[in-house]
Amino acid sequence: MTAPASSEFGERLRVRRRASPAQALVLRKPRCLSVVGILTLAILAATHAAPSWAAEAHGPNPGVTMIRSGSDWRTLVAPGQTVMIDIGVSNLRGDAPAHNTVLTVLLTAGFTLKQSKPAPDRTENARDGQRLSWNLGTIEAGAFPRLFDLDLQAAPDLKRGATVNVAASLSTTDKVVDPSNTRWALAFSVENPLSYLLVESNLDSVPFTADSPVDFTAALTNLGTVVASACVLRMELPARVAFKSSDPAPSERNGNAVTWQLGEIAPAESRPVKVRVELDPVLRAAAYGFAPKLANLKFKFDATTASNQFDPAPHFEISRHVEPIGSRVEVSLNASGLKHPGELPIGEDVTYHIVYGNFGNARANQVSVSMKLPDGLALASANPPAASSQNDKSGNNVISWAVGDLRAGQSGIISARIHVVSVSSNGSLVAARISAGGQDVSSTEKTAYLTGYAAKK
Repeated sequence: MTAPASSEFGERLRVRRRASPAQALVLRKPRCLSVVGILTLAILAATHAAPSWAAEAHGPNPGVTMIRSGSDWRTLVAPGQTVMIDIGVSNLRGDAPAHNTVLTVLLTAGFTLKQSKPAPDRTENARDGQRLSWNLGTIEAGAFPRLFDLDLQAAPDLKRGATVNVAASLSTTDKVVDPSNTRWALAFSVENPLSYLLVESNLDSVPFTADSPVDFTAALTNLGTVVASACVLRMELPARVAFKSSDPAPSERNGNAVTWQLGEIAPAESRPVKVRVELDPVLRAAAYGFAPKLANLKFKFDATTASNQFDPAPHFEISRHVEPIGSRVEVSLNASGLKHPGELPIGEDVTYHIVYGNFGNARANQVSVSMKLPDGLALASANPPAASSQNDKSGNNVISWAVGDLRAGQSGIISARIHVVSVSSNGSLVAARISAGGQDVSSTEKTAYLTGYAAKK
């Protein structure tokens, strides 16, 4: 669970949190990207979308790719900040050399070059910024990316909400297979130089019983644009919940309050804390409904930093109800292939879908799912195939599947194609049931029903 964003600022930072698979390779890596950086840029170059005709064409096919390097891969920048950019130039897709190749990088107003490795062969002022050029000569067919490291300085007077662009392009005297590969751009949004702490935890999704320790993770993430210093995470436990251990160890414990000193957190980085607590055995009664006032336990999380931040007091809570220990298998039923909901077309087939799962906190053993069809409905096929089919005393056809064991949280779908021979005047009631051996918690969703009526002609 994540503390809710409290503003447009938070939403803008959230939108830019997720990295692409290629960008993920360089997260939390140092600037020295001799291997990782080249691999990343090679992946981007190889996966860059190309038209279908390009796969069959022959000739030079040089390409340029560009990422922000360092721990913060997001395209956010604060006034006065230094941004590190890695540019890769390759001919991975080409089967012929590209001659007289030139790499050109255009920095729009708001960015200036601080340093570059290698240095550009030419630097000149452009109408709306600065233009940098490298003479690359010949790029051989199939050439792996050549890396260019740029440190860019953002102007100190940039205003929040502005956009600053970096554009890279390749030129060659040859006709290239796919010109779209020769261009790449990054657009940076300007944000205020603030830290922005976000508290997250998976406590709301882990098994929560009084019969065994509860293990979960709480994490403090900095979504801001500057380092958050002297970060502190604080957790307040509800009554009848005891702290047992954590990694890292807490810096302070005071009653039901536990505190961790997490130090500096760079932009886009997190500090996770693994926590173990135990519930008072008296709460077992609450799990079965005998002490409802004790059942709802509220955990409170707070975070602070010595740095200036957008939200000075990030805070959120997670409420958990004590669960009985055991599996909890449940089932639902729906139908597809109907022209109108609830109407069964006589003489045609309808597909029923049985969705089943284990929504408890322990493995479910020997799970069995069955489907009861009234007279007039006949099984045509099933995926997976049924284990057995027989009639009960009322003449209903009972079809069964041996699902086996289901781990906690595991689910599946059974699809049965049913031929509609006839439908009674009161409708045809189809039922799906699920059962499990061992300690399975009772639930009202172990049986599901779906009634269908004859479709109007």
